[in-house]
Amino acid sequence: MSVTLCLETLDQTVYEEMLSHTALGVDELAAKLDVGPDRIRDCLDRLFALQLVQASFETPSRFTVVDPVLGMKRLLEQQHEELVRSHRQAAGSQQALIRILAGAGGGAQQADGVERLAGLDAVQRRLERLALEAGNEILTFMPGGPQSPASLEAALHNDALVLQRGVAIRTIGLDSVRGDAATLRYTRALVGRGGEFRTAAALPTRMVVVDRAYALVPIDPEDSRKGALFLSAPGMIAPLLALFEREWGAAVPLGSDTSDASYVPNEQERCLLALLAQGHTDESAAGQLHISARTARRIMASLIERLGARSRFEAGLRAARLGWV
Repeated sequence: MSVTLCLETLDQTVYEEMLSHTALGVDELAAKLDVGPDRIRDCLDRLFALQLVQASFETPSRFTVVDPVLGMKRLLEQQHEELVRSHRQAAGSQQALIRILAGAGGGAQQADGVERLAGLDAVQRRLERLALEAGNEILTFMPGGPQSPASLEAALHNDALVLQRGVAIRTIGLDSVRGDAATLRYTRALVGRGGEFRTAAALPTRMVVVDRAYALVPIDPEDSRKGALFLSAPGMIAPLLALFEREWGAAVPLGSDTSDASYVPNEQERCLLALLAQGHTDESAAGQLHISARTARRIMASLIERLGARSRFEAGLRAARLGWV
């Protein structure tokens, strides 16, 4: 799984080179990466703004790299704040659209391109029919937290039937489902059958779009029992598709990576990650834990392997995403 958080490709490469070769300066980095010194300086300026590098205490005119666990924790906090702001704006726009559409329906059950489905039973019947008739793809926002194992088993059975017909399924859930064993089993089974599942820190209200032609959104995002709006006018579907694709592009895949997301680090591993996040080196963290530096490096190497990461940089991202630090 490739993960980028606010970093351009060259920025990440420069950061990783500085992690591996702490003595490299601007000219050495430029020569090693075969780019101009000005581009390296631009990268360092961006990394400094993101608090991934800082002025060296020994040589104030040079930059030194921040520990990757601490750096990734800072990046994730910044990205989380930006995502929450973005999702709030998206949710506000979507809910405003829903209110307009609900008003367009007036007191009638059906208007041009808008049909009101009263109650959960009516919504479920329409969902079943849409799944049966879908010919290309089903896109879903799933903003609720972990669901019951029985619900997930039923969902997987229905999804399997849809996927067998060659219909694509793309679903976005909340990051909180990553800690739920039943959801992880469901998503891995879904991905194994050809579906796709990603997660985000926050989501707008629940939504299902079928074949880019039909959509279901709740009448009242705060109370799903009131039913849903069934939309079919192209002008109504287009902004919902744009919203989904934007959220999909920012979401993180779940179920297709090689990391052991179900693993729970032990107390020693958590303490080591916490100390590294505070800025300790492997040696000073080892001293705090009363273990050798070699043992600390071995534990960190084991965590990197378990996370399916290719570097300490990527391991820091995944550990923070899984809530290990």
